[in-house]
Amino acid sequence: MRVKLNMKKKILYGLLLSAVLVSAELFTGCKEKDNTLAPYTETTKLSQVTVEQGSFKPELTWVGGYATVIGINRGDKAALDTSLVWLVYMPGNAIHYPLRFGTLPSGAQDLTQQYGGKQLDSLQEDTKYTYWVVKEDVWNQLSQSKGKVLQVDPSLAAATVKTAADSIKVSPFSLTMKTQNIDVFINISDVTVFGQLADLTVIQPKTSNNPTFAWTITQSDVKDPLVSAMGITEGNQYNESKIVWEVWSEEPGANGKSVYGKKNLIGSPIVAGQQFAGTKVFNQYPSEGLKRNTDYYFWIANKDWDGSGRFLFTANYAYVVFHTW
Repeated sequence: MRVKLNMKKKILYGLLLSAVLVSAELFTGCKEKDNTLAPYTETTKLSQVTVEQGSFKPELTWVGGYATVIGINRGDKAALDTSLVWLVYMPGNAIHYPLRFGTLPSGAQDLTQQYGGKQLDSLQEDTKYTYWVVKEDVWNQLSQSKGKVLQVDPSLAAATVKTAADSIKVSPFSLTMKTQNIDVFINISDVTVFGQLADLTVIQPKTSNNPTFAWTITQSDVKDPLVSAMGITEGNQYNESKIVWEVWSEEPGANGKSVYGKKNLIGSPIVAGQQFAGTKVFNQYPSEGLKRNTDYYFWIANKDWDGSGRFLFTANYAYVVFHTW
């Protein structure tokens, strides 16, 4: 009886020991497998440079981690040359986003002049700029490539560059860029001129939302280049319910009543919203100027206009239709 009992204990001990060994092996195997994982490295590609709209000192952001160099060139190419308007350097990929143009992060250096560039106080309207972001792993090589055009080469592995005669290609893991115009104010398009009095021109603004209008008299029997009235309405035809701005000459008349639109005193060119001596403003020009994505109708007339006709064949009257975006 005792022998059988001892035998059972031995069998039980053997089973327990086997279970312990199997568990230990499984645990060890898992631990070794975990140890084979490569340590984390920054292998995210740089991408998606975003430039704030509506500002001459835009804020820049990007995807792919912090950077060592941020550059801005005038034009559609990134290069370490005289087209630079800003070049910021900070070792250790310590430039964080967002980064605002003209604001140097604490501890960073401005290298713009070192490569022949000239830093601007602010970026300029309707000017194309190229914004680029560089990681530290390639900067030492790029910094020796003065004058060469920087290009992203998707075929290159991380932290590698390839130099050509006039360019230097960089891995997308280390360089990204974006070309974009500064567009703070309205743009003018689809300009069409009508009428007998004059040939009209619309000049796109660069410092406001107020376009400039100029004219040359074309009506054969008119010698005076001045006009007596003008205005702007929304739409592609005159709309009395959508007047944006309207100005008429004013002079004293009989019985103390003023006479409007019968004295030529406004000369070309004019800026929308401009004030003129001897005139009355019937509709004040909006302080914010013209809006984007809108059709506008600008008209002029001289003292001999009948005051009502607004057709193609109306004498002493002309107008121009244009679109803003």
